[in-house]
Amino acid sequence: MSYLAAWAYLLYGIGSATPYLRTDLGLTDFEAGLHASALAVGVLVAGASADAIARRIRRGGLLDLAVVSLIAGIALVALAPFLAISLAGAFLLGLGGGALGTQVNVQLVRVGGDNSRRLISQANAISMVTAASAPLAIGLATSGLHAWRVALLLPIVPFLLLTALRPRSSGQGTTVRLPRASLPAAYWFVWLLLVLGVSIEFSFVCWGSTIVGRRTGVSDADATLLASLFVAGMFAGRAAIGRGLGAHRSPRLILSTGLMVVMLGAGLVWASTMPALSGLGLFIGGLGTAAIWPIGISAALATSPRAYLEASARATLASGVAVFLAPSALGLLSDMVGVVSAWPIIIVFAAAALAVLAVTPQTPGTQPRTTRLLAGDVGSA
Repeated sequence: MSYLAAWAYLLYGIGSATPYLRTDLGLTDFEAGLHASALAVGVLVAGASADAIARRIRRGGLLDLAVVSLIAGIALVALAPFLAISLAGAFLLGLGGGALGTQVNVQLVRVGGDNSRRLISQANAISMVTAASAPLAIGLATSGLHAWRVALLLPIVPFLLLTALRPRSSGQGTTVRLPRASLPAAYWFVWLLLVLGVSIEFSFVCWGSTIVGRRTGVSDADATLLASLFVAGMFAGRAAIGRGLGAHRSPRLILSTGLMVVMLGAGLVWASTMPALSGLGLFIGGLGTAAIWPIGISAALATSPRAYLEASARATLASGVAVFLAPSALGLLSDMVGVVSAWPIIIVFAAAALAVLAVTPQTPGTQPRTTRLLAGDVGSA
């Protein structure tokens, strides 16, 4: 969980650091925006290759490589003298974070068993706290120390400590020998659901403050403050799931309810010209989005009990695809028709996710319990 928390800090921190990079390195808006794309490409590469790498190195080696990549990425971004170095750092952050997420998700499911949904939700709730603290830490470091880089360098300490203190198994020096198994058709339906869910999340994160500012006329600082309510909503939702809310409800019901709540929140943000209502819409959108990743990832891994590593790596690939394409698609559409007219694409994402959920095949009851997570079987939740 602690690894995920440190990674979440970096994931949200790189966005908050981008304006300072733009100023310090004399970048254009387009060049500054390339950092998010470079990070997403790193996640994509990790999702496509993490399982293959894990098979060729010693046990626990994937996590060690992820930490090395993350620390190198932090250093390159924080100390970059020019654009190419900072982009390389952003890529390494995505590469390390994607590999780390792949490994940690597998461990959470293996340790959690039937409670994996709850455990993953707890881990993601804690991550939302550290993610929300990143912009604050960078802002305070800038105003108090005139050194935003100090805040970005902070995660190096927990990464080093966690790696040094992590228990090592007796087989630490051996190469991993994991069975290969193909991912079932049901997995790919859940995979597409994850792509759409992460697309919703990062569209809110990247463009929430912009549409609030345009619709309500508040200052950029106030719009950013209001946009933090989306993160607060996600934290509240994941904390509730982590404490067992909905433990006896089917994942299909929870996900469909969450997606409808997303549509309500996004619609309220789109329609409102009042800051208070816009903030409420963002909070509601966060509540709805909260369940998609933790329940989706546990369901995805549960469809493939003999291929956890492959399933987790491809889920990381799903998040990379979403982070790479969704905010850019909304931005491109905004350039064409304006952010207010483009905003309903989030509602389209949610509607598409509902459609995917509706056609996700129900695995026959003769299959193991873990493959029925999206079949509407209340007992399986």
